[in-house]
Amino acid sequence: MNWPNFFRGIFYSFLPKAYWRAWRPSSTVDFVRSALISGLLECAISLCLLILGYLHFLAASTHQLQAASDANEGTQLYFLVLLSFEYIFHPLALTTLFLTAEGALRSWSAFFTDEVIPSLPIRLIALIQEHRKAKRRSEQVGPDIPDLFERLAGEPVDLRVSARKPKNGWRVSIAIAVDEEFYEIVKVETDASARPFVYSLRKLPAGAIIRGLCRYDPPALP
Repeated sequence: MNWPNFFRGIFYSFLPKAYWRAWRPSSTVDFVRSALISGLLECAISLCLLILGYLHFLAASTHQLQAASDANEGTQLYFLVLLSFEYIFHPLALTTLFLTAEGALRSWSAFFTDEVIPSLPIRLIALIQEHRKAKRRSEQVGPDIPDLFERLAGEPVDLRVSARKPKNGWRVSIAIAVDEEFYEIVKVETDASARPFVYSLRKLPAGAIIRGLCRYDPPALP
């Protein structure tokens, strides 16, 4: 086993898959083991913090416990349950309880399904960052404008679609459905115009295998 990579895998297993590009595990098995250990560590540390927080909360609530010190065992138990219930809804307790459950889930998934599940809080932070980056890119590109849709005659391609932004999912191996007819993407070009992404489409030959499909509604037919 590559031990340095194994310990690095413990850290990377907390991160979403997009962040793994800068690092490659020595093997899938080692990475799953790293995820198992990271889940167990997360669960154990969070559980310890949950218990220590509970003990600290009880110590801070001694005045309430002292009020019930002369009561019978049933009343003392009632006060203890009441304080425990109050502690569970404390923000720190909710956080550590969630991380304890998450760590258990991540280790269970790594052990039984060989799946590496990232930490949800880190995933949420990554999604916020991706949203901000997408918003900045959109601001840099400028306001969206309708596509330029052209039907061509006497050329090697049948359709040309010029767009302000790249089409999500459009790649050479994907078929494009336009007005209930299927086309294949011949090439994708870029230029310096207001619609820099230019897609050239050709009618899909009969019997061709469709590996993926995107539907497109032209903004206006010339």
